[in-house]
Amino acid sequence: MGLLLAACITLVAPIQDADGSRPVTTIPVASTEDRAAAAGWLDGRGWRLQHLDCVALATLPSHDLVMLGDSITQSFGGDGRRTGQVARAILDELFEGLRIANMGISGDRTQHLLWRLENGCLDGPAPGCYLVAIGTNNIGHDEPGEIASGISAIIRSIRSRHPEVPILLCPILPRGFEPEDPSRLDVERVNERLSSLPEEPGVHLIDCHRHFVNEDGSLRRDRYATDGLHLAPAGYRAWGKAILGAHRLATDTEEQDRVSTPAQDD
Repeated sequence: MGLLLAACITLVAPIQDADGSRPVTTIPVASTEDRAAAAGWLDGRGWRLQHLDCVALATLPSHDLVMLGDSITQSFGGDGRRTGQVARAILDELFEGLRIANMGISGDRTQHLLWRLENGCLDGPAPGCYLVAIGTNNIGHDEPGEIASGISAIIRSIRSRHPEVPILLCPILPRGFEPEDPSRLDVERVNERLSSLPEEPGVHLIDCHRHFVNEDGSLRRDRYATDGLHLAPAGYRAWGKAILGAHRLATDTEEQDRVSTPAQDD
């Protein structure tokens, strides 16, 4: 099972550009993604219709885990999603008995997920836990510090609506087959900003790195598709186990904290 790298983290302070403006990674905006079938979207349902499917999930009775992310999350599949469901059998096996809402959408960057959170994906009853796995599509477009700020803005958005719900934050998964791959180096720079932070109660950072990288720094090829970015079935199984282990630890910790907090007199 994956271990929690840190019990909790502090959110990255939003950085500003030289002219004092906010980076685009922190400004909510709807995606213009239009790949349709190439993005794994079925029935001609483009990005906005995929978003509406996610909003519909948010209004259902409380889920045990809501997954927020991009195509890597989307491919886990799940009820209510009209997408390719590459790893659905693994999801059903590992998370048997848990109510899962998969709100991953292919191509999303931090700013797109922020828009979705502000436009319905946080509506409805509070879930038991959120998973945030976003940022890989920002690589190559934004600076690592800006990407970390975008991820932090997502955490703040969730906390502002559901402050009592624990959040599992998955650092960007390793990508690029060799350790010197430029995209890998940028991923590591983002993750360093996330993993070296002081504590923020209720936000749990998952350690996934060891499940995907060999001792020499190369990717574990059996766990990746041929692009060195998306996951193969073995990768989904490893990632799913890490998420499940973190979910158990986080929800048990939150429950223990509630039980151990003395009731206040009226």
